Order: sequence, then C-alpha cells, then structure tokens
Amino acid sequence: MAINYSLVKLASKFGDKAGVPKFYARAQMNESISLKKFAKLIAMQTTVSYADVTAVLISLQENMVIELQRGNQIDFGELGKFRLQLTSEGAATAAEFKSDINIKGVNIQFIPGSDFANIFVGMEFEQVASRAVQKAALKAEKEGAKTLDIEEAKKKPAKDDTSSGGSTTGGSTTGGETTGGETSGDQTGNTGGSESGDGNMG
Repeated sequence: MAINYSLVKLASKFGDKAGVPKFYARAQMNESISLKKFAKLIAMQTTVSYADVTAVLISLQENMVIELQRGNQIDFGELGKFRLQLTSEGAATAAEFKSDINIKGVNIQFIPGSDFANIFVGMEFEQVASRAVQKAALKAEKEGAKTLDIEEAKKKPAKDDTSSGGSTTGGSTTGGETTGGETSGDQTGNTGGSESGDGNMG
C-alpha cells in the first residue's frame, strides 16, 4: 500500500536559507472517513453493534474534550497520547508576558505510541500530480484542450489541496519548539519518539 504525495515549492522564512525555495512532499489524502463509516467498519469486525460503537465513539470524543480542557494528558497505550500545546509569542521579560496577549491559540498534540509509530516504517510512496494540476487537467480534458499550463494551474490550488496535510515547511517547527521567538502550533511533523514532556504538563 503506497501513500500518494505531490511536491510543493516553499521558501523558508527563517535562518540563512530564508527566501530560498525548495520542494517538499505533501501527502495526498484519498478520502475522509466519517464517524458513521468508521463505526460501521468496527461493527463489521467485532461482535459489537453499530449503535453501541457509535455511542462509544461519541462518548470518547466528548470525554477527550473535557479531559484536555482540564489540562490532562490522555494515554491510549499503544495508540499514543493526546495533550494540549500552547501557541504563543515571546515577551522580553517574564513580567511582560500576558496570557490574553501573548498566548495566540491552543492545539492538540498527538504523540504516537512506539508500536503505532512503527507500523509506518517501510511504507512506499508514490508521486502524483497536485490536486490543483489534477483539477486543471480534468477541466482541460472536458473542454477538449490539447495543452495545459502546469505553472498556471499551480497558482490556483484546489480547495482540498491545502487540507491534505503532511507538508514540511522549511523553517517551521513542530512539537512546541521555538522558532524566531514564536512557538509553532503545527503538530504534523511530531511523529513520536520524544515524550520528554510527560512529567511536565504545564
């Protein structure tokens, strides 16, 4: 089973390489599995009814929100851990730091368990055209066009192209590290292995 990806050209905003564009891989999502479909898959593979699975998943979601809002970390064993991470702007001194000004947002951080993270080892990757190019190619084919300006198509990204995830922006950071005085809220790159924050949830 291969993961489809397309290439995106991005320039780093930080460091010595600022402004120098490079190509990065962006995972192309095949489809979005709804809660209803996910519950049906579980029900088909177990002796639990679809209604019971749905009820448990909804309760799971509601209780995760409650526990995260309490500042707790939720440990799902081999699956991994969920906890909150703050996105904030730095202040010159501790006295000048104001939560209502410097704290810009809250994100959910997922740290895969060791067994869960290892299942992705050895996966294959297949390059495909970006969503924008695919959409432009289909439109051109329907209109009977014989040529396609790929660079022009890339300037008009498809709506779902930005939500495919997995992009790596040179200069952006993950896992709560600080870059250029601002902590990143991007959690996509955190693929486990570093759980140094387990004992310090603050």
